[in-house]
Amino acid sequence: LALFNTRFLRFCADADPRVRPLGYGVRAWARARGLAGNPSGGGPLLTNYALTLLVVFFLQTRSPPVLPSGLRLRDLAGPEDRAEVGGWDCSFPRDPSVLEPSGNTQSTGSLLAEFFSFFGGLELSRLLLSPREGRALPRPPPSALGGLRPGPLTLQDPFELSHNVAANVPPRAVSRFSRCCREAAKFCRGPEFRHKSRRGRPWGVLGLLQPGGTPEKDGGGFTIPLLLRPRGSSGGPGGFREVCGAVGFVLGHVLGCSCDPVGGTRGELGGSGASEELPRDPSDA
Repeated sequence: LALFNTRFLRFCADADPRVRPLGYGVRAWARARGLAGNPSGGGPLLTNYALTLLVVFFLQTRSPPVLPSGLRLRDLAGPEDRAEVGGWDCSFPRDPSVLEPSGNTQSTGSLLAEFFSFFGGLELSRLLLSPREGRALPRPPPSALGGLRPGPLTLQDPFELSHNVAANVPPRAVSRFSRCCREAAKFCRGPEFRHKSRRGRPWGVLGLLQPGGTPEKDGGGFTIPLLLRPRGSSGGPGGFREVCGAVGFVLGHVLGCSCDPVGGTRGELGGSGASEELPRDPSDA
């Protein structure tokens, strides 16, 4: 099945010249936003395979489509292209020249901007993304999924229909993916995406590939919420002040971070000056 998955992605890449640059662009954007790559304690992230399959699925949903659905490819498969692995139909043409040229004439840049708008507007938790069907389906109840394990993002393998290729991605990562898509879509609608910046800032596609966020909003830092509630004004051994002092020492002196606690001052996170003004609710951070 892995071999047929690889052949399928190669077929899609050879079917239209826009597929490769669009796939590379989305993967580079996802790495820059911390949505893909090696997780650093935040749980599983989107894999390159899942991201590439999202690009394929997106191109299948355009009007007119850039790539045909898996069902259409199965119908175009000749006798020599028929294959079954583990009970799954893996039939599709080996030669992309059997496809008629797509009637979609959008540029790669236009498709990239549309990719972000498309996924930023989907309620992913309610949908089943099916490259086999080439469309998003209302997600049926678990009893009707045929062994497919649903998740915050349910992206069905094009051949092994009981496999959700994003099953291990946690809700927080999927939520960040949707949010980052909306931010990228907004950037693509602005002048920074279409015109060279007069201030020397990154613009166009490069503006999307800057680490952390869009250039205007990202300050290069991040927030660590402390799920702590102070008890009394003085605390005690192992109390709120001591915990904040320990966190401040580790961040500032051991890891060399620059700390600006939300709701306090720089000095309040370290040593005896730890303050009860640090955020008491995670939503405040």
